[in-house]
Amino acid sequence: MLKRMIITLFVAVALVVAATLFAAPATTGKILAVDAGSVRIAIDGEKPSWIKEGAPVKFKDGVGKILEVSAEGVTPAVITVKTKKASEMKAGEAISFEKGKAVSGC
Repeated sequence: MLKRMIITLFVAVALVVAATLFAAPATTGKILAVDAGSVRIAIDGEKPSWIKEGAPVKFKDGVGKILEVSAEGVTPAVITVKTKKASEMKAGEAISFEKGKAVSGC
């Protein structure tokens, strides 16, 4: 019984460590403009593959949804994100964000 509990605990810890190691790193960028309820962000470096229209985004203090993505090949890639936290953001600020969780609703 004890042996089974130790194996289960080991597997659970291994899964948590693997999830942490393979999680997508945060994406960084610079806020270009802030409008009512949305922000335009220029992405630093290469655009991650998860960034698509409709994708959920997670900021430090909030969440959002990608409304628009610049055309492929445009450097830097620019996205427009709808977020309730837009009024708290300022043009010119650096920002870090990551893929958010998909939200399902009625």
